[in-house]
Amino acid sequence: MLFERLGMEWARHLAPRDGAPGRVAEGTIQGALEALAQGELAAFLDNERRAELLQDLPGLVDRGRTDVLSGSRETEHMGRMLIALGAHSAEGLAAGHFLIGYGLQFDRKDGRRQFEQARLAYRDLGSRTLEALSALAAEASRAESRAVDLSDGGLPAAFESFDALEAADGDCARRMAPYIARFRTLLRLTRELAEGAAPPAGLPDVTGDELNTLRTAMVSARHTPERIAPIARWIQALRGLPADSTEELDGMAEMLGEFHRWEPRIRLLRDMIAHGDRRPETLTRLALSLLEAGNWSEAKALLTARIGDRPGPQHLELVKFLVMCCVRTSDPDAAAWATTLKVLGGELPASAMPPPSQVRELAARAAGPRLLARYENGSLTIDPSLAGLGPEAMAAHMRAAMIIGLGPVEGARLRDDVAVKEPGLFPKVVELLPPHLRPQSSADRHLAMAEEHFTNSEFRKAVAEYRKAIEADPELEYAHLGLGDAYYMLGDFHLAAAHFTESIAIRPTPQAYRFLGDAVLKGQGDRRRARQCYEQALALDPAYGGAREALALLTGDSRGGPAGGR
Repeated sequence: MLFERLGMEWARHLAPRDGAPGRVAEGTIQGALEALAQGELAAFLDNERRAELLQDLPGLVDRGRTDVLSGSRETEHMGRMLIALGAHSAEGLAAGHFLIGYGLQFDRKDGRRQFEQARLAYRDLGSRTLEALSALAAEASRAESRAVDLSDGGLPAAFESFDALEAADGDCARRMAPYIARFRTLLRLTRELAEGAAPPAGLPDVTGDELNTLRTAMVSARHTPERIAPIARWIQALRGLPADSTEELDGMAEMLGEFHRWEPRIRLLRDMIAHGDRRPETLTRLALSLLEAGNWSEAKALLTARIGDRPGPQHLELVKFLVMCCVRTSDPDAAAWATTLKVLGGELPASAMPPPSQVRELAARAAGPRLLARYENGSLTIDPSLAGLGPEAMAAHMRAAMIIGLGPVEGARLRDDVAVKEPGLFPKVVELLPPHLRPQSSADRHLAMAEEHFTNSEFRKAVAEYRKAIEADPELEYAHLGLGDAYYMLGDFHLAAAHFTESIAIRPTPQAYRFLGDAVLKGQGDRRRARQCYEQALALDPAYGGAREALALLTGDSRGGPAGGR
């Protein structure tokens, strides 16, 4: 509700344009908006059309103003068009940044940056009220981000920019005061939910923006994943969704996957299945998360249990997914399951497979030592063949099995204990551990710092840390992926595509293909290549909503499914 009110106040303080655009200008505006939506504005804006739009730049600003007053939040494209033309108009540039921030209602990171740029532009114009409103919008976005991380030890006592608004326009400040108070109440509630408080019985008249604020509680609770699902189900109830709905849960699962939060994602997906979710895509998401967390054996067991002893046509997609995972992990059962897939009348899409050279590289990388022991529920099981490898090898396999079986916290303690007490054995134990249980390397530390900078929209600092991570470990795929994403946010789509491609060369992932498609589309306008990338992402993860939506937008198919986020 706060952001809607900020938009209304912003629109009220813009002078309306006299008259209406001519018929020719109206057609050019529509054509430019359509071209922008398809990433083809530069090609559309020849000299004649650009001159025509520049003549009616006040009319474009007024169109954005009218859209906001009518209650629309579909203002991002108009804002980006104003910025594309804005070198010739400071007013157009300021309005463009505000409209983009206002349209990015579910992307507070980029929205905050756009509002801050609007503030600076209005400051240069001497528009004190519009500067203060833009600053208030940026600060509200920043406060929401703090609620996500809960890293500041408490919520801000007051918005500093509100004082500036009072000084500039007392009447506007009085109209805004109730909305600021409600926003603070919601932020406080998100903190309480993230810290374990039970969701309240209800919250009246919650708007889309306010629901987004409450969703930050789910993100905050990622360190205590058992709290995520109850918060998600409470938000679904607030929205009036059926009791068996999974919409909020699905969105949270996808977001956790985007940020590689595998353990909380696994907990959430297991909770969904325990509550009766039998959708194949939920199972494949769980299996993929387990695979990413280094637990392919459990992922494989879940998939084969659902398929059963007699695979039928109803299992075709699951068998296809299982084959792709077997190929990716160089599982010895890959050929047998590929035969089953063929018997069922299916085939593995060529787009889902990396080039043969990458397959060989992945197979070589996956052909490391196989763990010959298992620790589960307090019981240690040893493969009989381990006895012939000698006492040191047996000890290494036993320690590694216990580290894995004890879980991330207790396992890490045992791993560190082995490092101190058995330094000679430690390297052999580490070699048997999945990546997420190995000691944090220099590359990992730089990667963590880079991701923190990225989360705070400090993209140039993120670039520096991602580069240090790559220097320490050139094969760190997530560092290449993150570096590409940072360059993407900075608008350098050529470098972004190069690093997404490098990430795929190390290990093909759905996210890397999706991001590469975005970069190719933005930087080169190559719709055919972008489509191939989105199809490759979906072949690797059929439940990837972000890739599905991107492909649907590219092809003009509105049946692409719900938005999954970038």
